[in-house]
Formats: sequence, C-alpha cells, structure tokens
Amino acid sequence: MRHFGNPAAAGMLSCVLALAAASAWAQDKVTLRVWDSFTENTDGMDAMIAAFEAANPTIDVERDVQATEDMRAVIQTALNSGTGPDVFQYDTGPGFAGVLAKAGLIKPLDELYAGPLAKVLPWTKERVTFDGKTYGVGNQLEFIAVYYNKDLFAANNIAVPKTFAEFQAACTTLKDAGVTPIAFGNAAGWPAFHVFSAYANNMVPQDQLMAMIRGEASWDDPAVTSAIQAAFTDNEANGCFNASVNAVGYDDANALFSGGQAGMTITGGWMINGFKDNPFATGFFFLPAPDGMATMPPAGLGGGYFVNASTTQGEAANTFLAFLFDPANAALWVEGMSVIPSYSLEGAGVEMSPLLAEAAAALSAGAMGVNIDVLTPEAFNTVMLDGFQAVLGGERTAAEQAAALQAAVAK
Repeated sequence: MRHFGNPAAAGMLSCVLALAAASAWAQDKVTLRVWDSFTENTDGMDAMIAAFEAANPTIDVERDVQATEDMRAVIQTALNSGTGPDVFQYDTGPGFAGVLAKAGLIKPLDELYAGPLAKVLPWTKERVTFDGKTYGVGNQLEFIAVYYNKDLFAANNIAVPKTFAEFQAACTTLKDAGVTPIAFGNAAGWPAFHVFSAYANNMVPQDQLMAMIRGEASWDDPAVTSAIQAAFTDNEANGCFNASVNAVGYDDANALFSGGQAGMTITGGWMINGFKDNPFATGFFFLPAPDGMATMPPAGLGGGYFVNASTTQGEAANTFLAFLFDPANAALWVEGMSVIPSYSLEGAGVEMSPLLAEAAAALSAGAMGVNIDVLTPEAFNTVMLDGFQAVLGGERTAAEQAAALQAAVAK
C-alpha cells in the first residue's frame, strides 16, 4: 500500500480535485430557454422536460408557458430584440413561421432531418418548409373528419359513405328518420373554418389551394364558390344541419352529437378524447370528394418547434428537438398529453383508445390536405368567420364570400 507523506495535504488535494471537477461540470452545464403554449397540458410537458433533463444532465430547460395569442403578439419582437427563447412553439403556416423564416429570425433544420428527425412524416415536414429550406418540426397532428354514430347508422341501414353522393344520401336518410344529420354549432364563427376546409380540400385542386394560401392565386374562383355553396348553402337548405346554427355553440353541438340526437358532426381530431365515452359506438370517416376529385382530408399541425436563429445554444437545441421527436418517447406525447406526434406510431407500443389508434394510422397513411385557417393570416380568418356566418344566415351568397376572401388577401 502506498502511504502519503502528509495525510492532511492528501486530503486537501482530494478536496481541490473534487471542487475542480464540480466546477468544470457546472461550466459545461447550459440553460436552454424554451417557450411553449401547452397551457392545458402543462403537467404533461413538465414530465417531458423532466425526462429530457434526466437523459441530458448537462442541459437545464427554462420553460415559459404562454397562451397562443400571447405568443403571436410577442415572439417577433422578442426574436428581433435578442431577448427571445432558444427554442419555441409557434404556428407553422406561411403567415406565421413563414414570416419569421423570411425575416431570418429562425434557423433552418435540414441537417437534423438527415439524422435524428429522419422519421418525421414527409407531409408535416412540407408544412414547415419555406423557399426550399425546412425551418421547424411540426407537431400535434390534427385532422378534420366526419364523426358518426355507428348505432344510428346501423339502425337506419347506412353504410359508411365512400362517395360524396352517398354522404348526401346519408344526410337525407337521417333527416327522414327524424334525426339531425349533422350537429353544427357556429355561434363562435370558427367552427365553420373546419367545415370549409373539409369541402375546399375536396373541391379545389391541392396545388391551386396551396397557391391561394401563398397569395399566388385568387380565392375568387368558381371552385371556391362551389365549396362554400356545398358546405353551407346547400347543407342548410337541405336540412342537413340542426336549426339556428349561428346561435348554437360549439360545445352544444358536440353535446347534441354525444347525446345521440345527431348522426354526424364535422370537427377535429382533438375531439377524440371527448367522444371516446359516448354512450354509443363512435367512428369517423373522411368526407368523400365529388366524382372526379381526390379525397384530401384536411390535416394540420397544432403548432411546431422552431429554433431562434441567434441562439448561442444550438447544440442543446438540436438535442432537445431530437429527444422530443424520438419515437422511443412517443408515450410521453400520446399517453401523457393526448398528442399525436409527427411520426408513425406503428410499433411504438403506446396505449391508445381504438379511435385514437385509428386516427394515428390515418394520419400516417399518405398525402393529406390542409386545415386552412392555421395557414392563413388573421385578417383572412376574420373574413372567413364573419362571412361564413353571413352565408349561413342567408345574408351573403357563396360567390360574394369567395370575392370577400380574395379582397382580404389583396389588402
């Protein structure tokens, strides 16, 4: 055994070495500032971040939670002033993230897509790609679909519609049976966005629709007029909706469907958990397109993650994104937050309700359409909100609303 000549000195040396090691560790540890809008799922995101920090002990995440509207109001100023976060959650459309990309305020992430983000679904990547560069990671997969009461369909011998004509026939059959065909509450105005998206994606060619969203083609187009006419004017005239849709709230319409008083409702994937306890078997299908058109289910992203172009914590930011979108961590999204992440969940081993599993599979199956309002600016959405209420109230024609939408873009 080796003996030190001075035990006290040896002890002091050990302390010095320990302190030096601790100091070096502290210097290597970094703080990553993250802003997100998970105000309702805040505990789930806290668990996600705790798991990340446990896996990456040299990174501390400083989380700031803000409502979506608050984030929209401050993010551009914060990024410009140098006080913004390293990583943040934000809207993915050209009127939101696209504006930040054009201003050089967010960082391209193409290299990550060649590595740890390689399993991200291609259609979600396209939604955060501007001018040939990919600037973020879309998340919270959503869709607009027709939920239906399987028991009412069976009782009235209605098969799941495969064509637009069959969908219209289902409405007629339910109405003749004394059942409201489609529960629809548009008192707030925004539920009409979803109905319009479902029809427009099926009646306007996808490349033309995307050109409209980018401001490169006119909304004052016969195809748009036809979509507005079919979605609102015709459904209202044919008795497919419950009475007084502009006076009925969104939650009330959902309650009408869940109470078995309506055969169908058109809404988003976020209602899967809300409908899973319905007292009847509940399913969904995508609104079929008219003959000659491809069915393009509106799918969107509840938001996406972006990296500040001026961050000094680029490596930590990349590590954070790689963790968030690693399929090995799928349970943290699905079971912990009821969020469908932007990669296939096949083989991920997460627990899901049958309806959620069906939705996840559908969203991973192939090309999807767009949820229009998450890609268009606020001024356009205001014209949609007010205008569709006017169409439903008989105060504006479909053609007039198409012209008003184009006028909103042209301002």
